[in-house]
Order: sequence, then structure tokens, then C-alpha cells
Amino acid sequence: MNMQLSKDVTVIIPAYNESKSIKMTLEEVRNFDALSDIDIIVIDDGSKDNTFEQASTIAGVKVIRHPNNKGYGSAISTGTRHVTTKYVAWYDADAQHRPEDLYGIIREINNKNLDYCIGVRGKDSHVEKSRMIGKFFLGLILSFILSEKIDYNSGLRIFKTNVLSLFLSSLPKRFGASTVSTLIMQEHNYAGGTVPIVVRRRIGKSSVRQVRDGINTILLAFNVILMFRPLQVFGVVGVLSMAVGSAYGIYTALTQDLGIPILAAVLIFFGLQLFVFGIIAHLISQIRRDLFEQNQGGR
Repeated sequence: MNMQLSKDVTVIIPAYNESKSIKMTLEEVRNFDALSDIDIIVIDDGSKDNTFEQASTIAGVKVIRHPNNKGYGSAISTGTRHVTTKYVAWYDADAQHRPEDLYGIIREINNKNLDYCIGVRGKDSHVEKSRMIGKFFLGLILSFILSEKIDYNSGLRIFKTNVLSLFLSSLPKRFGASTVSTLIMQEHNYAGGTVPIVVRRRIGKSSVRQVRDGINTILLAFNVILMFRPLQVFGVVGVLSMAVGSAYGIYTALTQDLGIPILAAVLIFFGLQLFVFGIIAHLISQIRRDLFEQNQGGR
């Protein structure tokens, strides 16, 4: 990486109780020749261990401390507001990422003049089994939404700072910032790319909690639908419900001469409500997008 490009990038590393890995993570980046002088901001998100102290031992690293745990998305937003470089990259604090992969996404976004670039985990990457069910569920939802196959949950990604800054208020404060940022970039047709990466086993204990994060995944999926494709999901499900209810009702009425059964009526009215809800949510989503584009056009 040339000297000028390295000065154009700031790496944001959110960290919560990562005292076992944060120092190694920072030293790896600093010891990688092409990244040795890159700007790094660590956001200690209310850690209860000595993450702050460990990160502060690395020369040239800016460490910002949240007094309380605010969540991954809040840490990203805090870090981005302190960035003055052309590009801002996200990098995990648990030593899962490799500095050569960070170098790869930086080269890609610069060489192709992209607005964002995402590191896509390959088959050799470590997989956290505790997160597989949640990711599978969310993946089913996103398969209806994404126009192309992207590693929507990858923690290694880079953006043009002026592009990401426009959408900080739209990022979830705690859970799902990676997913939502991917969808936002696609919704607004920003130029994006991907680079294959290898993710290693994390150091230290994961902060994932099955019940809590399972509920968060469901809420995130619902919010993603409402924000980006309400009619595509609720409308299709509504029409399907009405079709099944109608077919069942007509079949029962004709074959058993008992009129329209209650279950058929419930399916029909339920489907109608979902369809109308989808239309209303779609209009709200479109208004939100139009207002944003008007505001940007006026700047």
C-alpha cells in the first residue's frame, strides 16, 4: 500500500470485554508492513475488564471509552464521527480477522473506486456453531431482499466515510449494524464489491447469548423487512394466505354444502390485513427514501 493510501484509511475496532485479544489484534495490524501507519480507533464499549488499558498500550492507537455498554452499532457510530480520512473500515477485536484481508478490502475499494467493499468469508473460515441457527433464519429472510449474494454479517468491511456518515442514524444501536449497512448500500445503489477472506477462531469468550440474541435476530429480521421490502414479504404472504383460504373455502362449500368454513374466512381476512399492512409499510418506506434523496439533493 502506498503511503498516501494508508493515510486515507481509518480502522474502527469496537471492543467489549476483549482484554485477551485486543492487544494481539492491534499488534498484528501494526506489524503488517502495508498497514503500519494506518489510523486506528478502538471503541471500548463499556468493558468490565481491562480492554481499555490493553488497547492504550499500543502507540498511535486512539482509544475512546463508552462509560456503559451501548452496543456494536453505537460503537461504530461513535468511531465514525471521529474519522477524518476518506475511508473507514470495520475490524473485529477478537482476532478473527487477518491484517492481510484488511489490506485486501482497502486495495479493492481504492483500485475500483467503490463506495463500499465487504470481506466474504470462505469455506476455510471458522464458523461459530452457536450462531448458525440465527444466521440461517436471517439468511432466509435476506434471500428475498438481497439482489446479490453477499456476506451480510461479515465484520470486515470498508466504506467511503462520507457515504457511511449519511446513514449512521439508521444503523441499529446494538445488534445488526453489519446486516443493515449492507442493505442500505444496496437500497441506494452504491457501488460495492467483495473480497474473499478467511476468518479464524476467536480468542476469548463470545458475548453471544442464545435466548437474547435469538430474540434480537427475530426483531432484526422484522425491522429489515419493514425498512427495505415490506410489500415484497407481507404482500406475498398476504396474497398466499388469501389464495389458500379462498381455495379451501370454495372446495369445502362445493363438496360438503356447508358454506364457507371459519378457517377459510380467517385465512382470507388475515391475508387481506397482511397485504394492506404491506402496502402501507411500503409507502412509508418509499417516503423515507424519497425524503432522504431530496435532502441529499439539496446539499
